[in-house]
Amino acid sequence: MNMLDEVINILTYYHGENNFNMNPLVPQEIEHYARAVLDISDQEYILAAMRTSFTQFHRGLIIGKDAIYWRNDHKILTTVNQLSWKELSQQRKDFRARRRIVELGNGAVFDNIGSLNKTSTIINILDLLIDKYDQQENDSNGFIFDEDSLSKLIKSIPDNKAAIKAESADSASNAETISFASIISNMFKKLLGR
Repeated sequence: MNMLDEVINILTYYHGENNFNMNPLVPQEIEHYARAVLDISDQEYILAAMRTSFTQFHRGLIIGKDAIYWRNDHKILTTVNQLSWKELSQQRKDFRARRRIVELGNGAVFDNIGSLNKTSTIINILDLLIDKYDQQENDSNGFIFDEDSLSKLIKSIPDNKAAIKAESADSASNAETISFASIISNMFKKLLGR
């Protein structure tokens, strides 16, 4: 069995559960949105996506051939929003499943709020994939798939990344404004006894 088949076997176990989709079944608009807002290279192959928001891809986790990428709620701070498989392997001992977040070491945090998947499930997926990554004989930052395997993988690359990214920034800004406005409104209601 080649490396891609082994990785797909792991991802297949979780496919279809709680907004977790593996390619080629990641909806095109989600892949486009994720590639734009996370600055994912056109050369990267997206193997799976997990949304933690009900919209296109305002928050969630992308599992790629070379790295994982994620986007948090604006309230959850992280030092980075992507880690190569090599970095994940090196930081594995620092993984911690918290109630609503997954700590990935060195200040890297994935916001699991809004996901139906437990934080321990996220770590389990990553552990299984890191085991496969570590079995590779060659030193690489990501998975090494043979050419036949790569030809089976599909990439859906948007031609309007800048527009998608701008739309995403506007949506996030509006969400923050709405949240702030609702907080102020609730404070006034409490002060007025309503």
